[in-house]
Amino acid sequence: MGESERARLQALHGLALLDTPPEERFDRFTRLAIQLFGVDIALVSLVDEERQWFKSRQGLALTQTCREESFCAHAIQTDGIFEVADASLDPRFRQNVLVTTRGGIRFYAGVPLTTSSGFRVGTLCIIHPEPRRLSLVERQALIDLAACVEEEINRKAMEQELAAIRRARERLQQAEQEQRRMVSALAALNEISTSSALNISEQLHASLALGCDHLGMQIGIVSRIEQGVFEVVALQAPQHVPLSSGQCLPLANTYCDMTLAQPGVLTIEHAGQSSARHHPCYNAFGFEAYIGSAIHLSEQVFGTVSFSSAAPRAQAFAKTDELFLKLLSRWIGATLDRQRVEAMKSEFVSTVSHELRTPLTAMTGSIKLVMAGATGALPQHTQQMLALALKNGERLARLINDLLDIDKLLAGKLHFVCQPQPLSVLLNAAVDENRSCAAEYDVTLVVEPLMQEHWIKVDTLRFQQVMTHLLSNAAKFSLSGGRVTIFCEEHDKSVRINVQDTGCGIPDDFKPRVFQKFSQADSSDRRVKGGTGLGLSICKAITEHMGGSIGFTSHQGQGSTFYISFPWGEEQGRALH
Repeated sequence: MGESERARLQALHGLALLDTPPEERFDRFTRLAIQLFGVDIALVSLVDEERQWFKSRQGLALTQTCREESFCAHAIQTDGIFEVADASLDPRFRQNVLVTTRGGIRFYAGVPLTTSSGFRVGTLCIIHPEPRRLSLVERQALIDLAACVEEEINRKAMEQELAAIRRARERLQQAEQEQRRMVSALAALNEISTSSALNISEQLHASLALGCDHLGMQIGIVSRIEQGVFEVVALQAPQHVPLSSGQCLPLANTYCDMTLAQPGVLTIEHAGQSSARHHPCYNAFGFEAYIGSAIHLSEQVFGTVSFSSAAPRAQAFAKTDELFLKLLSRWIGATLDRQRVEAMKSEFVSTVSHELRTPLTAMTGSIKLVMAGATGALPQHTQQMLALALKNGERLARLINDLLDIDKLLAGKLHFVCQPQPLSVLLNAAVDENRSCAAEYDVTLVVEPLMQEHWIKVDTLRFQQVMTHLLSNAAKFSLSGGRVTIFCEEHDKSVRINVQDTGCGIPDDFKPRVFQKFSQADSSDRRVKGGTGLGLSICKAITEHMGGSIGFTSHQGQGSTFYISFPWGEEQGRALH
């Protein structure tokens, strides 16, 4: 079969006319042909690979004939009318069974029917049992009539093509909508994962609520699977659902056993109409719809994240739904792994810090007694060595205190008592408490007066802890003889407290990590400025716990300004005082 014939057959099948019921739009032309030309038979034929099939027929009981016997197979090889005046005398047809049979074909005239793409797929033909010839007028009439049939064929094909385009456009629009929903859900998940206001348990519950909303499901579960036991770690469900966090079930009684038995995502749209209707979970809970994926921690299976619903789904889960669940399971796995690592780290830090604090306190206390003359007068160089030892001991004590504060913040054990306080008193106290520290660096602390007295609601001790970190950092990184300025930007509903230095500024590549734990612009052993890299991380956590926010602006070589913002508490402050 040549390439052109393959293309012709493809065009023919693309019309979707073969083996379809009769249609009036074609039958009217074959009836008209009978009347116009006074013949016994008129046909609209379509020629496929092995047969000619009649879409419309008048005067003939057959619905198709073999292609080898057909006159139309010859007609589609010509451009104009294919006419046989007397088939019994034509060497191409005189042995044809359609001719030799009693009352067989003598006269045939057919006009090829051509698709809009230029392929001849069939004919409009007229047949008579007696020899005859068409006049010029009749030939033109047959051509005109065939053109009308051809228009109907191509109009139908165009309608089908337009319908296919509409379906493709609808699928594209649906895919775009699914993509937008996917992007929106992932953006929301990113907000959950980066929220400092949510602990890991709250993040898991928020992610399940997001998944229920995105997938249109009632119940979301993060489970732990161990030794055939299914434990509910986190749950998002209506109150009437007989499940709760911490509840344990046999794994075999949950759809999750099927989830773990196959790679990828398991989806069930209508359990009652699938093999899942025999599953114990369906009998126990009646969940009709389900989608679930395994959660891995360090290459090991931890459990599953799944979403279920009592109602079946009208449509199958989309590919984007499966992709969302895969990404969600990976995020949950990373979150749980981070929780495990953080717990180990916190336990280690807490243990080490407490083990160091007692002997360190005794050591620094002893050094202070010796320096105060408890053991008698000391040589100058001994005094200097003891002063250096005391300074390093106090530095180590600050590190331990910072580690303990971080530990308490992570565990939610750092106590806050927030009450309205006069802002000017807080700022002046911060300067007084840190003036001696700034003097060590030959830096002056200056506080600019407020336009009028205001109150903010904070924990005084924790507020001063934040200011101490900001002021000591500003003094440490300022040039000798410089000054650190505290000034406020007062707004209708809040105040922004700025601590501005005249130091070296913060490198651009370090700015995204300023508030991360143990972050330092120069972490080498040769760095000029000391520090633990925990201070700003602690400041951020404390400020946000008190309902404020923290940030900074910096230009390298021009200094930095760190700021904390709090809402006004003036009305409450006045009421209490």
